[in-house]
Amino acid sequence: MDFHSASLVHANDPNAAEESGTSNREFSDIDRGLHRCLSLHGIAESLYTARDDDCEEAAQAENLRPFRKIGAGACGAVFAQEGKPLAMKLAKSTDSNLWNDYLMHTLIFEKINRHEIEVKVPECYFFVPKERTEYFQQHRTLSEAAQAVCHVPTDILTTEKIIPLPEVTRTLLIKKYCAGRIKQSALADPANKDCLVRVYLGSLQGKSGGMFFSLRNFKLHLNQMVELQLDVEEMASQMGKSLAVMHWDARTDARDVEFALGSSTKKVPLSKDYSELLGMEPRTFTGPESGRDEDFFHRKTELWVLDFNQVRTITLDEAGVAQVVEAMTINDPYFPKPLQDNPVARRVWNRCQGTQRLNNITSEGSLRGVTAIEVVAHSLFLGKEQVSD
Repeated sequence: MDFHSASLVHANDPNAAEESGTSNREFSDIDRGLHRCLSLHGIAESLYTARDDDCEEAAQAENLRPFRKIGAGACGAVFAQEGKPLAMKLAKSTDSNLWNDYLMHTLIFEKINRHEIEVKVPECYFFVPKERTEYFQQHRTLSEAAQAVCHVPTDILTTEKIIPLPEVTRTLLIKKYCAGRIKQSALADPANKDCLVRVYLGSLQGKSGGMFFSLRNFKLHLNQMVELQLDVEEMASQMGKSLAVMHWDARTDARDVEFALGSSTKKVPLSKDYSELLGMEPRTFTGPESGRDEDFFHRKTELWVLDFNQVRTITLDEAGVAQVVEAMTINDPYFPKPLQDNPVARRVWNRCQGTQRLNNITSEGSLRGVTAIEVVAHSLFLGKEQVSD
């Protein structure tokens, strides 16, 4: 059998095996596994199944590393293992609807990624119902970490963990915004490693030097971003695009979603390009100045949208618009506000709502209906008299 005919053999296609002169008996389970693993874009699945004797032992080995809480909210508490890519959100109560979180998270992830918006959504992986008792038996360290804040067993939603902002960023935030009397304790507090920065484009009330300080969900207000000369208009534009997708394509109210700055999940090498190398003396050192090899790789700061447990679907009519407006009004001040005296606040409002209007993601058949909805939405949000069709 030549190379070309051999390449046509598919592990799950007995007819292909016969045509190439290879019998089903000769194409063994090992062959099938290697075919799947080594095929371009193939997926190497776990060696273990639920029926394997070694399955429980493998899960217990995975669970040797302890879990710790990295965040909490009204709906649940989030736990993770150091160095692992998973975040486990555990429901705090029986009426906590993590399944809705799962559905809306998956929907919004698919829609935003389809439109290639720069705002990141963590991947949504799998759901564990509280009735799956064997999962909790296999993950005892998770149960031990969660029992102080949750009634275990409880529902679990497992997602991609957003990488916190790096140490250099955390240190600068503490030096800039933490009161001097508690600065050293803030620098030493391990909880401050879980640093995500909430982007409050709708608030000019940012202050520093308070009695308490935490980098978990640190709130950065518009006036503080302006002081740091951050590109707030670009943030507003990306926020507007993601809201357009969540409202008009996913057809949800985006209720209680959060926008936060975190790190990219992939490290970026600080490589030199060819033109830079041509301008250097031959054999110039191009590694990290610190001398630590790992410092050659950095993570980018990204804008993330997260927390979808309260998101609800909408209809494309005035009732749906009222639902959207209510959701935007009761949410934390992530979104820019209209009719502000501050010139920067006016610019970020114009950029956000202008981007959202220009990026309505709808089918051609519903375009006129959405235009009418926009009129109602802006009227409601600006507090003017409601406009009818």
